[in-house]
Amino acid sequence: MKINKITVLGAGIWGSVIAQHLAKKGYNVALWEYNEHLLNVLKTMGRHPNIPNFKLHDNIRLTGDVAEAVQDTDLIIFVISSKAIRSFCRKQLKPLLNGRAVPVVSASKGIEDKTFKTICELIEEELPQLKDKALAFSGPSFALEVAQDVPTKIMLAGKDPALVDEIRDVMSGDPIIVVPASDRRGVEYGGGIKNVLAIGCGVIDGIGDGANSKAALITQAMQEMNDIIVSQGGQPGTVYSLAGFGDAILTGMSAISRNRRLGEKLGSGLSLEEAKKEVGTIAEGVNSVQSVYDIARKNNLKTPILDAIWQIVCQGKKPWVLLHAMGFTNRGNK
Repeated sequence: MKINKITVLGAGIWGSVIAQHLAKKGYNVALWEYNEHLLNVLKTMGRHPNIPNFKLHDNIRLTGDVAEAVQDTDLIIFVISSKAIRSFCRKQLKPLLNGRAVPVVSASKGIEDKTFKTICELIEEELPQLKDKALAFSGPSFALEVAQDVPTKIMLAGKDPALVDEIRDVMSGDPIIVVPASDRRGVEYGGGIKNVLAIGCGVIDGIGDGANSKAALITQAMQEMNDIIVSQGGQPGTVYSLAGFGDAILTGMSAISRNRRLGEKLGSGLSLEEAKKEVGTIAEGVNSVQSVYDIARKNNLKTPILDAIWQIVCQGKKPWVLLHAMGFTNRGNK
């Protein structure tokens, strides 16, 4: 299969950086965005308002029309909110693709409430012709650093090894090295859970504790993440891959992580709505907290760290419950 035209759905920071990366490689890229204001800014200025020194490549064609974006496309890349993907596939893509099988890559991270399905699974469920054609793109990759040509490794996981290798060649290129993987479910669960963990790391920052506490938190949470991944059919070693441990270090320790920043606001005493307003951009971890908690309960898993993060995010509990879950029961108000 020869790939010439690629559709990127979502012109946020990561979507625009992925589109730019592929355009520089010589692909014709249709970059779709639903937000009219952002789309107009991109069209008028030729630059992204949230990415310094970023001029859109000439190979990128901007559009707000889904039909135009996917017409004659050879590959679709999802970089939109995980909460919107099922509806988008059902209402927008299904009638437009009309049974046509096009490989898709999910750069969105999350776990669907109640069904516990990953992004690739719900895409394949809504678009059955894409069975085994959905790939997960996940790993430690801040978009702003990729835009600055910082060397980056990202996993690409799928059920069809030949397709994984083919799309790996498309996505790979300086500054990105793509690492192939077969454990799609484990990679996607790792990507979803690490966002929840990053919120917890931010809570520690908001309380005012330091790197010692966060290192202990991440270490303890890795076992909880592994237990959930394995309970859902993932492979045990995936938790220590780029999509698990690697991404958890990045998003949990870095000042520019949206999920960590949201946790920091919660740790300082803000409500969830106040924290979301101050962070501004989407923190995908919020969308996964309930699902992660429910999976642990359904499978009778002991996950005190992830449970405490759920209590803070979903029940408005004081941030001290996270330190209590780590064993520091003399801290804060019990």
